[in-house]
Amino acid sequence: MHSALDRHQNKSGSKPIPVVIIGNGPSGICLSYLLSGYTPYFKRHSLHPHPILQNKLEEAVDVSILDQDLEYLSEGLEGRSNSPVALLFDTLQRPDTDFGVSAESVLTWRHEIDRAIPHLVLGKNPPGGAWHSIEGSMITLSRGEWMGLPDLQFKDWLKQKKRGLRNHRATAEDIAQYYQHYVMKKGLQKNFRCGTVVTSVKKIFRRADKNDDGKLSLEEFQAFFSDGTLNEEELEKLFHTIDSDNTNNVDTKELCDYFADHMGDYEDVLASLETLNLSILKAMDYTKRVYESGSNVDQFVTRFLLKETANQTQSLLSSVESAVDAIDEQTNPSRQCPGPAGLALTEPWYDSPVPSYAPPGRIVPRGHGKSSQSGAPEPRQDGLEGQIGRLAALIGRLEDKTLWFDLHQRLSDSESTACAYLLLVRDEMTVSHKHLGEFCSSLKQYLKSVAGERDCFHVTAVKLPDGVTFIVYEFWETEEDWKRHLQSATCKGFQHVKVDTLSQPEAVSSVAVPAAWCTLSQD
Repeated sequence: MHSALDRHQNKSGSKPIPVVIIGNGPSGICLSYLLSGYTPYFKRHSLHPHPILQNKLEEAVDVSILDQDLEYLSEGLEGRSNSPVALLFDTLQRPDTDFGVSAESVLTWRHEIDRAIPHLVLGKNPPGGAWHSIEGSMITLSRGEWMGLPDLQFKDWLKQKKRGLRNHRATAEDIAQYYQHYVMKKGLQKNFRCGTVVTSVKKIFRRADKNDDGKLSLEEFQAFFSDGTLNEEELEKLFHTIDSDNTNNVDTKELCDYFADHMGDYEDVLASLETLNLSILKAMDYTKRVYESGSNVDQFVTRFLLKETANQTQSLLSSVESAVDAIDEQTNPSRQCPGPAGLALTEPWYDSPVPSYAPPGRIVPRGHGKSSQSGAPEPRQDGLEGQIGRLAALIGRLEDKTLWFDLHQRLSDSESTACAYLLLVRDEMTVSHKHLGEFCSSLKQYLKSVAGERDCFHVTAVKLPDGVTFIVYEFWETEEDWKRHLQSATCKGFQHVKVDTLSQPEAVSSVAVPAAWCTLSQD
């Protein structure tokens, strides 16, 4: 979303947008009103019911409320909010509303263009937000006049519509229309992007800005952008080029300005991704409706279209990933770790192989194998690692509903299994290229620690052929044992490393597998 907003502004020759408001309800409208340069002042000769606040306001009548000491003005105020500033503006806009009094506002508003800050307000519905989703005839619990926004009272708007309040209450339809009218009346519509769904918000500086101060030092810049293409001196030169205000720090605005000027054909690509994202969200809503109420034929067609969409999207992604791999190999061939297709169980990761760990004498493979109806030959692998590989393949085919087999297996007393099922936890992680070394080192330590835990039957890790995707398989006696493990220092420490090293959120899933697939050692 951030890059899309930047593109929208840069096409018109202006700077990246410094403020984005998510939600276009009354709070978002009020904030847009303030950011558009509308500035509150104390209205001369008005009388606030709070005498101490009245005296404070009279001390600086010609100074905007925004430019005064808000902490000083809010001292002694009481109300439902825990925010002193919110209490202050509530009592200035609607004095003593919390006590059922409907006194006139003591604020007057001036439109000062030089105070305006570029911004966008994002929302799925028209201005007014959730009010448009409420049945129009519904009556508010609060008094109707309390629903008004600054400098345009709700009751005055109703009079223009030749309608009145019902027992001091308003309908949801009237409120929704009032908020839409307010945005048009105050000239705020240029800031609103309706029909927009925000799926996630990411702090883009998190991976680079280690001390979380909102800017990059030279050391942080070099550590984050060092990929073997530019040497240390070239990175330092680039840093000072991006640092346009010569503060020896690079902030988000400077970074966005620099890359926005060099986007080239990627501008259209990123714009298309934004459109694709919205289209997919709409398609997912449609799919949900079809599967809730559609016929079998409708469901069949929708399932086909969904799979075809997934295939086409994956095809595009594969092309991009191939380009990334080719560039990485050209930049630093030594970073490549070629290997055979399939699961690489013991393949070195940057010359630091991560072995599979199992507590001695805890678990051994069963003597007889499993067969499937698919007829596809399975590669023979010895030991528990082979079982894990075959199990992963079985689970994958189960997800595609192409494999069927009988899970109703009976356990014999001679196997001495403590439980009928084990919990298999699968954690798939995609690691950033530049953090592979740090991740692998932490993963090895994690595997060693987990292998020593009493309730963990087995833990192993595999690396996929792309070189950056890792899957950890953990067998736990019960789900409660696994949940206790999640609260351990070992797990939390590894989780912290994953936050800094993964290029996308991890995918964790679990399934109960028959304990008959594995037996405890009698040694």
